[in-house]
Amino acid sequence: NLGYMYANGEGVTQDYKDAMKWYRLAADQGYAYAQYNLGNMYANGYGVTQDYKEAMKWYRLAADQEDADAQYNLGYLYANGEGVTQDYKEAMKWYKLAADQGNADAQNNIGLMYDEGLGVTQDYKEAMKWYKLAADQGDANAQFNLGYMYANGEGVTQDYKDAMKWYRLAADQGYAYAQYNLGNMYANGY
Repeated sequence: NLGYMYANGEGVTQDYKDAMKWYRLAADQGYAYAQYNLGNMYANGYGVTQDYKEAMKWYRLAADQEDADAQYNLGYLYANGEGVTQDYKEAMKWYKLAADQGNADAQNNIGLMYDEGLGVTQDYKEAMKWYKLAADQGDANAQFNLGYMYANGEGVTQDYKDAMKWYRLAADQGYAYAQYNLGNMYANGY
C-alpha cells in the first residue's frame, strides 16, 4: 500500500523510487499485487529504465499466482513482442487465463486475435463471442469492435441498428473511433 501511495502521490509527493522500494519489499515476500505493480513500473519506465524483460519476470510471478491483470499483461507482451519474441500462441494462453477470470481487456484481445487470425484460424463468430463478453462489461474497445462487425457483416448479418448501438456505447465513453464511425453513419443515413 505504501508503494501504491508513492506511485500515485496519494498523501505523499509522488516518488517512483520510493514506490519501487516498497513494492520490491512486498514482491520479494511473494505478494502478487506488488509483483504486478513492479512489472508495471518496469514496463512503463516509472522510476527505473524501461525494461520489458524485467517486467516479464515480475508479471510472470504474479500471473503464476493467478493475478488476472498480470496474465493479461504477459499476453500483451507476447502478442507485441515486447521483451520476448512475438508469440501469438503464448499470448493466447495468457489472455485465456485472464479472460476466464473475467478480464475484459483479455476478452477483447482474444476477440481481436480471432478477428484478425493472429495465432489462430480467423473466425469471426468466435471473435464476436469474445468481443461480446468484454462489451457487456462496458469495455469501449470491444463495443467499438462489435459495432464494426455489425456495420460490416463480419460474423453476423450486417445490421446498422446494432452497429449504431455498440458505437454509441463506446462513443459515450469518449472512444474517438466510435464517435467518428457514428458520425459517418449519421452522415450517410445508415
